[in-house]
Amino acid sequence: MNNPSSIWQHHWQLCWQSSKPYRLGQALSFVLFLLFYMLYTLPFFQVEQPELVLIFFIRFLLEASVFVILSHFLLRPPLKIHYQRGFSLSALLQLSGWLCLAALLLATVSTFASYLPALSKTDMQQITLVQKDSIEGLQMQFTLTTLMIMMWLMYLSLFLFWSLIYLGWQMLQSRKALQQEMQQARLQQLTNQLSPHFLFNTLNSIRALIFEDQHKAADTLTQLSELFRVHLQAHLRPTSSLQEEWQLCQTYLHIEQIRLEQRLQLSVQIDDSLLQQPLPTLMLLTMLENAIKHGISPNPEPGFIELTARRQKSHWQLSLRNSVGAQSNQSSTGTGLNNCRKRLQLMHGDKARIELEQSSTFFHLTLELPYATHPDR
Repeated sequence: MNNPSSIWQHHWQLCWQSSKPYRLGQALSFVLFLLFYMLYTLPFFQVEQPELVLIFFIRFLLEASVFVILSHFLLRPPLKIHYQRGFSLSALLQLSGWLCLAALLLATVSTFASYLPALSKTDMQQITLVQKDSIEGLQMQFTLTTLMIMMWLMYLSLFLFWSLIYLGWQMLQSRKALQQEMQQARLQQLTNQLSPHFLFNTLNSIRALIFEDQHKAADTLTQLSELFRVHLQAHLRPTSSLQEEWQLCQTYLHIEQIRLEQRLQLSVQIDDSLLQQPLPTLMLLTMLENAIKHGISPNPEPGFIELTARRQKSHWQLSLRNSVGAQSNQSSTGTGLNNCRKRLQLMHGDKARIELEQSSTFFHLTLELPYATHPDR
């Protein structure tokens, strides 16, 4: 983008692209500019001059508006462009030029505002300072050039201060974005780790069915293909909604129901208001896999799985309880549960919690998650 026309095009595009926090920041800049000059000039007004206060207020409204416009259209685009590319000596010289130009334009507006008939009483070229109990006052007169230079230096300082705040805000935004990217990459890595683990378990289920009932094995393969069609799309995102997770799990449970028949008794209670709450992708599937692998499959007698999701004030709870009987002949590596812990830590930090309860007859896993008022879908 070294072509001058391309640079100007990029500059112009940035003028019309802004985030909500930036717009709020500009509104705050407008208010602070107005308050600063009003509070600065109020001590110079006399009680019997309320109309003069109003006139100066209108003048400062004009200057505050011009300040916000110039900072947005002249300063923000080059600041953003050079921040993204990196600052060099030529970049600093260009930014200095934009700062000087913005300050000059605002100083021109401020100096010649008093030439407007409605603002003629705000002329700053001649100022008279009168002490409270004195008739005579100290008069100060400035030439137009002197006044322009004074205004230019003052506004140059303001624009420089604004630019430093904007660059600081950009640094915070970049750091936050980088942290989010690293978090998403780590979540994606942990999600992908579950894919071969899940495939291995499902193929083992089909292998067991081949010797028992070939028709059921064929049906299970059909369900498996449907499951992987959904799975291949779902695992591309590190987070999913509870509704998406449950839809994926329903297909998996149908496969296991074919193999286990009456040995798998399922009870599900999910609050509809929680369906759009975010979860790490494949987390619910991992929980159900472990429940079937270590709780239901090893036992010839019927077993149960109870899945509940309910709201509790500022958080919500996802609970999975399954029966336990004979020991599984498949040793537990703890990969699934450790994976869940890591992903919850990445997503919610200390706001999420996993609780385990185990006895000789059941295993109970409970997740407590912060309730997202507006889930990012």
